[in-house]
Amino acid sequence: MAIKRNMVAGILLTWAVSIVAKLLSPYLPSLGGEALAMLMGIVLGNTLFAHERWNAGVKWAEKYPIEIGIAVLGLNVTLNNMATLGWSGVIFILLQMTATILFVMWIGGRVFKVAPQSAMLMGAGNAVCGSSAIASVAPAIGASDNQRRTAVATVSLAGVVLLFVLPVIGPELLHHNDMLVSALIGGTVQSVGQVSGTASLVGGDVVTYAPIFKMLRVVLLSAVVILMSRYATKATPVEGVAPTSKVKVPWFVVTFIVLVVINSFVSLPHVLTGTAHEVTSFFGIVNLAGIGLNLKWATIKSSGATFLGYGLVTIIFQVVLALGLITLLMH
Repeated sequence: MAIKRNMVAGILLTWAVSIVAKLLSPYLPSLGGEALAMLMGIVLGNTLFAHERWNAGVKWAEKYPIEIGIAVLGLNVTLNNMATLGWSGVIFILLQMTATILFVMWIGGRVFKVAPQSAMLMGAGNAVCGSSAIASVAPAIGASDNQRRTAVATVSLAGVVLLFVLPVIGPELLHHNDMLVSALIGGTVQSVGQVSGTASLVGGDVVTYAPIFKMLRVVLLSAVVILMSRYATKATPVEGVAPTSKVKVPWFVVTFIVLVVINSFVSLPHVLTGTAHEVTSFFGIVNLAGIGLNLKWATIKSSGATFLGYGLVTIIFQVVLALGLITLLMH
């Protein structure tokens, strides 16, 4: 989408918040750049920068850079990465993701009474990779911007909770077995950045293996987008859009898949993969800064309690399920 003149101020504001969050993140590693950017955005977007003149640019900045970040993430994932997990690790991730999506969508409709699109976004965000998954699924299922922002905020805050809790309970419950703790962290924590941050608080081989478990979830993102898109067109068709058997997969998901395949069979220069990692990381921060700046108190007040409860139940389910599956499949 082309950048218009009325967007420039909001784009610069979002990037400024993102850069500050990135610079502060080494001093607050328990939060990380993503959570810092979102929290700073929420505060600033409801106080100093609440005027509507910022809105157009902030909306652009929260929506489009993350698409590039998702696409180039494929340069950091290979099919060979998955081999180190073994069949038990792969089955664990598949069962964990499937059960999480089904449970989150079920309680979303039955218990918390949220819209089907919101339930799908929560399921994808928690099961796959946080805000990146939500950004990928949202256009495929016809979710509104407010549904997307609320889901991202809830999932991101839930990830912060896990970031603090799992380094304490994981090693104790899993007898300090690094591979099992890696499975717990890599199979439950939402964003890629939060997985790395959580793993670093544990240390040891967890720093190496937790992101690999996480990458398997990321690889399955395209499958989740396709399945949820088909479910949405059949169960909850978007008003004004005729149901179709065809699924329009976003360009960045297609690019992600192509780059994963290329990276699996071609040895790419480290400068390219390293740059791709930095781009994905920073654009994830930009996305959350924009989410925070756009998330107004009125939105939080109208759906905050419901979604915070929704997020809390979801992460409790994820952790309990993961511990059970790890004991059954990998112990």
